[in-house]
Amino acid sequence: MSTLNTWLGQLDPKHSAGSLFEYLPNILYFVKDRQGHIMTGNQAFAERVGCASPDELYGRRDDSLFPLYMVEKFRTDDATVFRTGEPLRDLVELFPTREGLPEWCVTHKIPLFDRTNEVVGLCGIVQSYEQMHDHHQRPIFKVVQYIRAHYAERLSIPDIAERFGFSQRQMERRFAETFRASPRQYITRLRVLIACEQLRSTEQPISEVALDCGFYDHSSFIRHFKRTLGITPLAYRKNHSGRGSGA
Repeated sequence: MSTLNTWLGQLDPKHSAGSLFEYLPNILYFVKDRQGHIMTGNQAFAERVGCASPDELYGRRDDSLFPLYMVEKFRTDDATVFRTGEPLRDLVELFPTREGLPEWCVTHKIPLFDRTNEVVGLCGIVQSYEQMHDHHQRPIFKVVQYIRAHYAERLSIPDIAERFGFSQRQMERRFAETFRASPRQYITRLRVLIACEQLRSTEQPISEVALDCGFYDHSSFIRHFKRTLGITPLAYRKNHSGRGSGA
């Protein structure tokens, strides 16, 4: 850990993550260097990514811990923090559970500076979207709550925007800022996540899961599922339920 201590010792105390290095209930935290190596994290973060302790995190990169579709998003956001030297807040994105299943989380990333004011890394905190207590106060999350309640229906983006007092362009911009995705992409990802739960916990045929989750046909479901998770629904079911029937 001496290398870690040396690296952390370069940080300017005025900009360091100080309080994040303490135990925080229901919150994951991590620290990365400029090259994307994880330097440390809390126990909860370590366990979430399959490590027994924070010591096992040292030197690891995202591509050794997360699915590729998550890695690409994480790296894009990291690069923005390194380039601008500004925090990224309220990133709503997919993050794996301890079982390796994707769930929506809210992430904040904060740049770390050395004593010459150069960005040498970043620290981040991650919290389950479901455990956020204030998300209902933000207008865009009211849209999200509506989508979550009506995901299986045919959803019109212009109609949803009008319902909540947005123009379509305004709502698309809010989604891009918050989710790094369009409203349509968000709806598709949500449907895929709900389908994951059904594939894991039921023996319902995959074609029925597709319709129940709002996909208009089997082939569309398979295409969007594979694009989101990098695996087909059938392979996902085999990996996570031990069954494999129901194609």
